[in-house]
Amino acid sequence: MTLFTCDDSIKLDDYQKLLLSKHFSQAGSNMMPHQLAASLGLKYSTALLILTLLGLSERTKSSLLIYHNCDPSVPAGAIPYGTGFPKLPWHCSLCEEEVEDYSELSFDVRVTALDPIEFI
Repeated sequence: MTLFTCDDSIKLDDYQKLLLSKHFSQAGSNMMPHQLAASLGLKYSTALLILTLLGLSERTKSSLLIYHNCDPSVPAGAIPYGTGFPKLPWHCSLCEEEVEDYSELSFDVRVTALDPIEFI
């Protein structure tokens, strides 16, 4: 089990830490910033900070999810977070089109636990 210490930059109460620990109690558990914000009653920026710091651990995998306008509710792809944006033209696996402009894309972040994580 990986221990994640919430320092002064992350203001979580014991109940929030417990909820996060339960969510990440199994390898393969994942979360996106809007999900974390909604489940813990946090600002989006705080949720993004938590997941960014969590994503620095070697016991997690962070992905940049890529959405295309053809179906903006379903990720059309993912690349490792921190490698930048996808190169254009980008092939959409949903509609099979070549995307030439970033304005047709949107992005989100997802952090996946490779081991159970306990928040302390």
